[in-house]
Amino acid sequence: MGVSIQTGGKSGKKPLDAELNLVPFIDLLCCTISFLLITAVWTQLARINVSQKGEAPSAPDTEPPPPSIKITVVIDDTGYKLSTGQGDMVPIPKKDGVYDMGALREKLTDLKKSHPDKNDVHVASEDTVKYEAIVQAMDVCLDAKFQDIGLTDVGAAAL
Repeated sequence: MGVSIQTGGKSGKKPLDAELNLVPFIDLLCCTISFLLITAVWTQLARINVSQKGEAPSAPDTEPPPPSIKITVVIDDTGYKLSTGQGDMVPIPKKDGVYDMGALREKLTDLKKSHPDKNDVHVASEDTVKYEAIVQAMDVCLDAKFQDIGLTDVGAAAL
């Protein structure tokens, strides 16, 4: 399969005839399309649904909203801190230099048992915390049946 390009030779110039082989180009396109279709499946498997949580300007309400708890997991260099937004901050220090995910899981499970209708939790971290520790905290939140995870920094968490 090829393309033939012919340019005339009427004005005394040498005719230029060239054949382009399109088979390698079609092979390249087929391989590229196959690769894109195969890898599109893997982008959906390793995904955690996370939304950005922050304070947005709101319209003035005539009626104040009912009081609710705001569960926040703060990650810093000393460990975890768990807050329910009612002025309390439960520290969960590191054990042997490693974040204590078992204690965090236990505290979050207790909170879920006491507030079964609560599905959202905020994960706030400092800039010095490694990404791996943030993802591990999100996994613990998912294990504790909190499906709506919001990621923010400590300054925006307003603790």
